[in-house]
Amino acid sequence: MLATHDWNIFGRREQAGIRCAIRQDRPVPTFIQGAAWEFVAAIRAGEPVPSWFRLRMARHSMKGLGYYLFLTL
Repeated sequence: MLATHDWNIFGRREQAGIRCAIRQDRPVPTFIQGAAWEFVAAIRAGEPVPSWFRLRMARHSMKGLGYYLFLTL
């Protein structure tokens, strides 16, 4: 599956598996702007979506929350 938007992925510094995805055209939530989070990856429109990223869930979450919070193992 190909990404339809650009996504920025942030991770918790102290909890390695916790991730937050935000579409690049949306504001970054204030809780991400603290020192506890760091940028870890980008997913670009038109490129294949990594297996650990659930695009359908991310789209749904963006509509309600404005971000997609998930756990990687």
